[in-house]
Amino acid sequence: MPRSGHWPPARRLTPRRDGPQPLATLPIALRAILNVPERDRLRTWMDTPGMTFVSSRILRTEVIRVLRREARPVVDATPLLERVGLIDVSRETHAVAESIERHITTLDALHLATAMLVGDPVVVASHDAAMKDVATHLGLAVVDPVET
Repeated sequence: MPRSGHWPPARRLTPRRDGPQPLATLPIALRAILNVPERDRLRTWMDTPGMTFVSSRILRTEVIRVLRREARPVVDATPLLERVGLIDVSRETHAVAESIERHITTLDALHLATAMLVGDPVVVASHDAAMKDVATHLGLAVVDPVET
């Protein structure tokens, strides 16, 4: 990571012709911003070459709400949000989230539904045990970059 503490912007999301594009959802994104012990480990994982990050548009709202709650400038979210391709939550996303039978919070169900609808192989990045369990049950690949 550059000394400024900011990451360079992510590459644009463009389909690859030579195979599946690696994507990751980031419901754990706040750990990359907040002063928590695992922040450096998560940032190192995010700097892995070739990674492209996506999440539902809800991520932006979640991050900004937490920054406001913590009385931090909203601009603190910019380095992270510039790296993540945000996908609007559609009626289809809601329908998929509503079809998830296992218990999961509504926002996490919407994140998982987004991952299921991306159309490319997705790795769900989460440190939450329930989310990892449900994602695995749904057939999604899971990584816990905090514990890796």
